[in-house]
Amino acid sequence: MIQELMLASQSVQALGSLLKTASTLANYNEIVAAVAEVNSKLMQANTVALGSQEKQAELAMKILSLEAEIRANQKWEEEAGRYKLHLLAPGVVAYTLKIGMENGDPPHYLCANCMSKHQRSFLQVASEGEYSRSYICHNCSAQLRISTGTPPPPTSGDYDPFSGPGGWMSR
Repeated sequence: MIQELMLASQSVQALGSLLKTASTLANYNEIVAAVAEVNSKLMQANTVALGSQEKQAELAMKILSLEAEIRANQKWEEEAGRYKLHLLAPGVVAYTLKIGMENGDPPHYLCANCMSKHQRSFLQVASEGEYSRSYICHNCSAQLRISTGTPPPPTSGDYDPFSGPGGWMSR
């Protein structure tokens, strides 16, 4: 951009010197040639000025785009700061609200995969059994299954608590 301004300045200086020279010319052909050269220099200066304006407009658009991106990142950081990573079960994590950051929101879980991509996606209960619960993220289709309790030992017809190792009849 500085180079364009220097070229424009040189063109204007050349124009001034040509005008001074043209005032002393006595020959009509020399005047026409001098005017043609002045017009050429003016066109070069206009071209440089237009190029500079285009670059300035591009830079202004880039600045606006970057400012919008910064605002979006700041908004995301503010929203993500309300959550903490929570261990639902061994090997199963999700984000949950920090204490005091609820802002009227009910307790909920957010998908850890989506949070890493700067997307807020709620985990929904897909199925619930007596001893387990499954969650699904409708954004990335992640499925999480957690145990909600310990089931009792299986009972079968040949189970006898009074016999075998540890039973009271084996003593």
